[in-house]
Amino acid sequence: MHLTAFSDVSLRVLMLLSGLDGEQISTQKIAEGVGTPYNHVTKAVAFLANMGLVESTRGRTGGVRLSEAGARATVGQVLRASEGDIPMVECEGSANECPMRHSCSLKKILANAREEFFKMLDPVVISELPNEKQMGPVFLELGLGPLAQTKKLPQASFAS
Repeated sequence: MHLTAFSDVSLRVLMLLSGLDGEQISTQKIAEGVGTPYNHVTKAVAFLANMGLVESTRGRTGGVRLSEAGARATVGQVLRASEGDIPMVECEGSANECPMRHSCSLKKILANAREEFFKMLDPVVISELPNEKQMGPVFLELGLGPLAQTKKLPQASFAS
């Protein structure tokens, strides 16, 4: 299964905000931190705000911060919402031109496989993923060094 770029950006935004321990950051800084164009990040932030996972304030002193719900959000939860029912194969879409589409069991099997994929990711809490080795350089590059120290990020638990 291949995730959309939108899902990838949404997960990156949540991971970055998780390391800030409730601090607010601009969407532009988020875009720089996650290495994604600004307009893509603004769409992801709007999506996450609609889900209640981030709080967004407009204006000169505005910014984005992780909400309480966002701190508890799981990878499975976010991917179900961001990926939705994106067709894995043509026969799942509305323009079904497959000559074998009548009584095809593949469609149901793929839908079940997608749900099993999400179930495997349901226990993975996004805010528990970032670690100091991963986020430290990002925070320094953004000039957020002191903010990164306000939250005790776990040390990397695996060799990279």
